This record gives sequence, C-alpha cells and structure tokens, in this order.
Amino acid sequence: MWRLIAIIMMALLAGMCLVVVGCNDDDIGNGPSGELNEILLQPERLPTLKSGLVYEGWVATIDEDSNWVDSQSFGKFFWDQFNYFFLSPDDTTQIIDSVFTINGHVYDYDIIAITLERHPSDDSPDPSPTVIASSSLDPDRFTKLTFPVSFGEVAGYYLIGTFSDGNYREEGQDVENETAGIWFLIIASEEVEDDDVITVYEAYGLGLGLPVLPDTGYSYEGWVALDNGDTLSTGKFLLPNFQDYDNSHAASGPIPNFPGEDFLINPPEGVSEYPPNLLAGGKVLITLEPNPDNDLDRPSNFVVLEKTLITSELRVRDQSEPMANVAVLSFPKIDVVFRSR
Repeated sequence: MWRLIAIIMMALLAGMCLVVVGCNDDDIGNGPSGELNEILLQPERLPTLKSGLVYEGWVATIDEDSNWVDSQSFGKFFWDQFNYFFLSPDDTTQIIDSVFTINGHVYDYDIIAITLERHPSDDSPDPSPTVIASSSLDPDRFTKLTFPVSFGEVAGYYLIGTFSDGNYREEGQDVENETAGIWFLIIASEEVEDDDVITVYEAYGLGLGLPVLPDTGYSYEGWVALDNGDTLSTGKFLLPNFQDYDNSHAASGPIPNFPGEDFLINPPEGVSEYPPNLLAGGKVLITLEPNPDNDLDRPSNFVVLEKTLITSELRVRDQSEPMANVAVLSFPKIDVVFRSR
C-alpha cells in the first residue's frame, strides 16, 4: 500500500516538473514554435511622416561589405508621434498593433532596420536605401534601433549677408540686399582704407561639421522658415565644404565655396516677400532629406541643426552665428523586444 502511494506521488511530481519546464520555455521565447518570430517595437522618438512616405520594417542578412543580400519585410506602418500609436498604411485613422511577425527566427538574420518607402504607390518590393533606423542582431545584446550615422558631435554656424552682388562695404554698394542672403560658413575679415574707400578682405572657413551620409539615401538641405510663413530652401548638399546643388537665386557675382544662398533673383513660387528680410524673424535649419524627396517645398521632420535668426543689423556680414544640435530630439530611437508567437 505504501509502495503504491509512493509511486503515485513520484508520478505527480514528475508531471509538475514537466509543466514548470514548459512554462519556463514559453517565458524566454522558446515556446512550441521554437522561433522568435514576433517583433515588438517601442519608439521613444519617431517623427510623424508627411504625405508621400511610409515606414517599413525589415530583417536582413548582409555580406562582408554590409550589403543587404537577403531581406524580409515585417510590414509597413505610420506612427503618430503625439499619441504614440502605430497606424495602418492603408488608413491613417486606424490604429494597429505594435507587434509585427516574420517567417522564421529573427536571429537567422544579421540586422533589423526601418526604411522610408514611397506611398501610396511603391513600385519595388525591395527595401529602399533610405534607412532611418537600424541595429545589428545579437542574441546576447539588447536591440535598439537608431539612425545609421551619429550626429552627436555635429555643430554649425550661419552668416547673414549676400556675396553674389558684391561687397557692401565698398563705396556705392547697396546695403539693403545684405539681409536677403544666408551662408553656412565662418567669416573673418580685415578692413583696408585707401583714398577714403574702405575695402574689406574676407576669409571664409567651414561652417558645418556634419558626418558623411549613407550612399544615395539622403542629402542635407538648408532652410529659412520665416515668421511670415515663407519657407525658403538654400539648397541640397552632401558635403559641407562645397557649394550646394542650387544657387539659382543668387546674382551673377562670385559666391563662397560653401552651402548657402543669396535670395536676390528668381523668386520661388508662393513666397509673399522677395527679396526676403531675414532679420524680420524666423529660424534657420539644416535637415536630412530623403531621396526621393516627398516634399520639395518644406523641410523634413529630421532636423539636425536649428537656430533662431538674428534681428540685429550690426551682426550682418560681420559675425557668424552658432546653431544648436537638435538631432537628439528629432531622430528615431526605438527599443525592440523579440517574442515567440
């Protein structure tokens, strides 16, 4: 009798052990499927996109040169940065879950990334080169998606003044135009007076300390956003120590070999005041613009540098003004948790 009771008790204990082991397996994500195939995204910062673009998530394997050789999408989505909702790519009024699913095991891949894709029509099923956040996949490390390039050490300066219409300190030059130009440079000058004519010899230095961007996915762009509602682009550029790609508003004179613009001719469509008075109030920005650009007339939400424009005429063409690094406020940071379905 006692032997029978002991056998029964041992059988019950063995069954309880199996239950406990099974529960522990589920807790660590090795449930019945044995695959971590659910991806929970927890954005700390993710800007709400303007029309024309949508986010898409990917897992991918890479070669020794970091090229994507195989990828799987885990879905397109929008994000409401004010209410912290994921939204449907087909209906921006519909809230969707923050958990996405892949086929297979997440650690069969090398990286996880989020790209910017065309919307509503995307002709290619492949990922675009415009990666807005990514991370390597390592089962021994916590996964956090960030922009592929660090902006931690970025700094910048701007100068109000025009160059393509001459040096305003020479006798007979029109000084009014000087408030219609902005350049991203550091200026140093020396005045020389000869026969009552003051000549200013100027030297220009690099005004933007910016990292090199990933190939083809992005470009930098300078902007002036005035308090009267006018928004003016100073032009796109890849390297801060060369002229940008658009100086179509400058006069015919020489200009510095740095990004910037004199807003003197060819007024952009929709501008209410031209040439503009850049001392009338507003902001100057350096943004990161996707390629292709979904909004040519307005800055993107990915702001790298920003500063309120000066209002004092005493600093025009004389003093370069520092800009603030605001990338920490505008670029994504997304925590990721992997689970079993």
